[in-house]
Amino acid sequence: MKRIVFPAFALVIALVAPTRNPAVSAGPPVHEVQVVAKKYTFEPATLEVTAGEAVRLVIHSDDTTHGFAIKKVKVNVVVPKGGQQVTAEFTAPPPGRYEIACSEFCGLGHHGMKAELVSVAPPGGPTSR
Repeated sequence: MKRIVFPAFALVIALVAPTRNPAVSAGPPVHEVQVVAKKYTFEPATLEVTAGEAVRLVIHSDDTTHGFAIKKVKVNVVVPKGGQQVTAEFTAPPPGRYEIACSEFCGLGHHGMKAELVSVAPPGGPTSR
């Protein structure tokens, strides 16, 4: 009886288990960038994205609590000390240069803690809105 039950159970699992069709579940690719915040810089200092693409920033701190803000894109996250990663997701803005700044006081060099988001036009796309 055990020999019959196991194959029957495996067949039921195979029929009930959801199948994944990569063509259906695959959305547009996400441009993921790893960012490190540390006194008093962001690395990389320049983040380049393509206008209109989905962007995911994965940010962590190498020292103390920092903030990561891109006002024009409405991104503002707290980056805790201890290396815990936080993510910020957004659609890349129209072509241009956007300031990134630390939004949590992190010490005497806080006001100079800046980076830049550079959004470029997609290949063959419009150069600006």
